[in-house]
Amino acid sequence: MRNRNIRIALLLQFMIHDMVISMLRQTMSSPYLDIIIDHYLQVFSVFIKLRVLTKNLDYFNSFINTIVTSYYIKNESILDKRYYDDDFLINGYIFIDTMCGIFCCISQHSEDSVKHSDEWDKCKNLIISRGPDKLVKNFTSLTDIWCGHFAASILWMQGLKLVEQPLIDSDGNILLWNGDVFSGSLAKDDICDSITILNAFSTSPNITNILQYIQGPYSFIYFQKSSKVLYFGRDIIGRHSLLLQLNNGKNALTITSVGVKYLKNIMEVPAIGIFAINLSDTNINLTCYPWKEPDFIFENIIEELRNALNVNINIKEIITEQNLSNKVVMHLHPTIKDLDYLENNPYLEDFNGMIEHLLENEIVLGRVEYLSKLLHKAIEMRIKTKPNFCKNCILLALKGENITCDHAKIGILFSGGLDSAILTLIAHKYVSQNEPIDLINVAFEKTVNTPQKNKHIKNTNLYASQIYDVPDRKTGRQTLSEILQICPNRKWNFIEVNVTQAELQKYRSSRINDLLYPLCTILDESLGCAMWFASRAKGIITKTDTEYESPCRVLLLGIGADELFGGYMRHRTILKHKGWNALKQELNTELAKISQRNLGRDDRIVSDHGRQSRLPYLDENVVQYVQQLQPWERCYPTEKMPSGLGDKLLLRLLARKLGLQNTATFPKRAFQFGCRIANSKENAKDISKRL
Repeated sequence: MRNRNIRIALLLQFMIHDMVISMLRQTMSSPYLDIIIDHYLQVFSVFIKLRVLTKNLDYFNSFINTIVTSYYIKNESILDKRYYDDDFLINGYIFIDTMCGIFCCISQHSEDSVKHSDEWDKCKNLIISRGPDKLVKNFTSLTDIWCGHFAASILWMQGLKLVEQPLIDSDGNILLWNGDVFSGSLAKDDICDSITILNAFSTSPNITNILQYIQGPYSFIYFQKSSKVLYFGRDIIGRHSLLLQLNNGKNALTITSVGVKYLKNIMEVPAIGIFAINLSDTNINLTCYPWKEPDFIFENIIEELRNALNVNINIKEIITEQNLSNKVVMHLHPTIKDLDYLENNPYLEDFNGMIEHLLENEIVLGRVEYLSKLLHKAIEMRIKTKPNFCKNCILLALKGENITCDHAKIGILFSGGLDSAILTLIAHKYVSQNEPIDLINVAFEKTVNTPQKNKHIKNTNLYASQIYDVPDRKTGRQTLSEILQICPNRKWNFIEVNVTQAELQKYRSSRINDLLYPLCTILDESLGCAMWFASRAKGIITKTDTEYESPCRVLLLGIGADELFGGYMRHRTILKHKGWNALKQELNTELAKISQRNLGRDDRIVSDHGRQSRLPYLDENVVQYVQQLQPWERCYPTEKMPSGLGDKLLLRLLARKLGLQNTATFPKRAFQFGCRIANSKENAKDISKRL
């Protein structure tokens, strides 16, 4: 009966809604009419999506009366009015999007003991760094058996009012959401993502069905009160971090964005599906809803989980049929016609000539233009959803000061290589012309032979330029010169981040080691340290010789380009010895494993500075398109096309199409060697003793 009454009430309110719109159009004549109606529609949408119309009829009717009345009050514009409620602000900007550090610990001990968990005490500081604007905790009894400690730190991303987490609706459902909904049916411009997700989850008994319609990076924890099930997981690509620890001795489970090395047996939640725990049971057992049809990688990961956690894992139906697969394509042999335009290029000794010749091929040009379209859209979405204020100005704006922020809000990790150069040129099109873009270039101190008699120059700029004159610094400057020719009116802040050995040792042992955990190889150490100092974005702008720390909250990274477009030297080796079929399989495998190799680690590292990393190359639409291309349509790492041409060939063609002449043929260089943090004599797979 109650549900029937609610449906009748909602139907009546939709009828009222149509009557209000009709009344406004018939009785009002104003240049603001469309704005007022749009304002009303936004609010009506919010009420419906939150399912609070039936509980807030007085507020709703008051709002209608106010917007109509305010039209008739002389000199009072509806645009200047603000409407406040406990849960949201209506003023053109309805809600704000946030990024978070999320934490959940469930235990069979008392609620009081959960409040004082060792796990929270150890993770707290790192969680707060991910979201420095707000920290909220909630302690609750979930079932007769289990208590829960939920916490979230908030990084304020846009809008005028912060939405705190954890979100708890009237039915007792609890959501911790760390992510962005960039596209898909749940993408809403006027409502905070977490509000939309909670409403969608609470109105559907099958939350995995909701998740397949979300495009964007995320990790989440959700307790469904009616079923007493705790869900958690990462997006299908695994772009955001989520860690898991099961303490059998205390009968407790911890799920967190970031951990510390003192939390033993913690592991990354694999991005192979969504996991669930039924809290009606005394024992913890997992259910996994795979993202796609299980393959050998999935089976290996599940077996590792079973052994590490000593739990049963029940495999359920797959969530989605998205084309992000790792299926083997047998007998992949290109025909002579497939490779004719590549093999019979008249400019074999001239890289630039070869690229220009390839772009004259209509089929090749079509692929380049379609990829360009997808990347433009991916970068535009990731820029348009940025904060309206930089890290510094947002503090003033929240105090009510009327300010205009023209500082940098977008930063790009800029080695000067192919991937970052493409991101930079496309980003230029979507960032306001009066705002600078920060290009962050990191270098680590290297040994310089200084004559005994010249030891006094160690603190001079000359000496500094020598010890930080690493390969990425050189290519960074070269590519910047080329970009300045293409985009001369933009202010580019080329930030030289110079890291001494003393500073590296200090933060590696006191901070970065925890962020890397549970990863611990020499490769993880090198890449993690380089990423941490780069994303801190504190250095010198050489042009003005001034110290500078970027105030941006969004960093664009080129992660994923090598895996998608065949950028590693091993791709050339595999093709030479095993053929195209093996290369195709290798590219699929690398993308399937990128979450456990790179993405969780890099998310933990970048977020430690209160910034959000965004990865345009790993946009779902970009990935899906590139995945369906044959390997020779992405790269051609043969003897005829050496390094700097055949690797990531499709991206090099795009770079030339965007106007990059020299950068389009820069050879691939690994980040850790380009910034000179790594020692080539060490084995990257060995466990690091420095962490």
